[in-house]
Amino acid sequence: MRAVFPQVKELKNLISATVAFLSEGTFKAIDDGIHLASLDPSNVAVIILDLYNNMFLDYEHEGEEIFTVNLEDVKKILTKAKAKEQIIWELDKEKNKFILSIKGKSTRKFVLPVIESEGGIMDIPSLNLPVQIEMDAKAFREIIDSAKVVADEVKFLADPNGPSFSIIAEGELKEMRIDLTPQDETVLSLEVPAKAMARYSVDYLYKLTKVATISDTVVIKFNTNMPVWFDYKLADRFKYSFILAPRE
Repeated sequence: MRAVFPQVKELKNLISATVAFLSEGTFKAIDDGIHLASLDPSNVAVIILDLYNNMFLDYEHEGEEIFTVNLEDVKKILTKAKAKEQIIWELDKEKNKFILSIKGKSTRKFVLPVIESEGGIMDIPSLNLPVQIEMDAKAFREIIDSAKVVADEVKFLADPNGPSFSIIAEGELKEMRIDLTPQDETVLSLEVPAKAMARYSVDYLYKLTKVATISDTVVIKFNTNMPVWFDYKLADRFKYSFILAPRE
């Protein structure tokens, strides 16, 4: 496997967001790109990262290639790259090594061990999540950032009479409520076929919203007392999905 990224910004932010939940990642290189799907150690969240062919300047692989690497190490190496430098991923199956190169005026090559992992690529669950909102990713990040100072969980509330999608944080003495409707500038689309309510961890959502720096919009899907599903994407280059279990 060999993949050449034209610049570091997108990849750096995607790996940083993933490292917030996973210390190591198992990737699968196939015809349409490189993919990761893993359950976090606390069994609360599923992280899905899809790097499509258009993400690369050059991409080649031999059949289905699966490899696991330390994401903390990858993140640290990517911080050494300048904005316009290319990033190259290579898999040396004979030596069981993962090679990460930073190519600018010169080429810096970092060799990491491929880790033995029992996790692999997990199957993506099929969920019935009829409530869906697509909104400005930075606006959602600001909402979660505000909720963090009020409480350790947020309530997602959907009401078809409006329709509206509300995010509520309730502390002992403080409260925050944001009501979103199709008329709001930050809302691109809103589908609320029925009432729904669920609670989720603010801490997990706060870590997730780091992806907002490289994706203009986020699609949020949920249902009563069901996991919430987030999709961040950039055209046909990448998609970062996150599934978070509800709080009781």
